[in-house]
Amino acid sequence: MAEQQTQRDFKTVDIIDFSMQSKPTRVNDAFGQLISDKVVDHLATKKQEISAKMFKPKEEEPAEVEVQAEPEAETEAETMEA
Repeated sequence: MAEQQTQRDFKTVDIIDFSMQSKPTRVNDAFGQLISDKVVDHLATKKQEISAKMFKPKEEEPAEVEVQAEPEAETEAETMEA
């Protein structure tokens, strides 16, 4: 029963230890928990960032200004060739 670990917080070193002890099931459990914890934490952070942006008062965007291209002036080399 010493092998039975319920909802334990695994560490990266546990994956290595279980690998060295030839316990593939425990490796899978530890890896699965570590990855799911990281994904859940990342999603929670992103959720907070998005909700903060979503409810932030909108700033007025400056009106777009069209820039018209001016005709290029002829260079001395072009005028001499003509």
